[in-house]
Amino acid sequence: MPLADTLPALDIAAHRSDSPAEVAAPQDSQRDSYALTVTLRDGGHALSRIVTVLNSLCVTELTFRTPEGAPALCEIVVPAADAPRARARLLRCVHVLDVTARRVRR
Repeated sequence: MPLADTLPALDIAAHRSDSPAEVAAPQDSQRDSYALTVTLRDGGHALSRIVTVLNSLCVTELTFRTPEGAPALCEIVVPAADAPRARARLLRCVHVLDVTARRVRR
């Protein structure tokens, strides 16, 4: 395909206005998120492993706590669309003991 055929389409997309009338309101499913609570054995590198596993997903919040004498806890907030994939990836980690999910509104 010649370059001249693609430029008009790109030009139209670049100059399209984003007035409030043209921008669609987010659907309820797009505003919903899930907080995944991960219980894991902290071997010193647990946080870096979690970050690596969820590298390609949209994570909006992440908290990590290591209570003395107890398993580490990590709470990760992801969009509803990414929650099943994030949970499945986390469950495959060797150090993860449990993953629970709860719905949160943003």
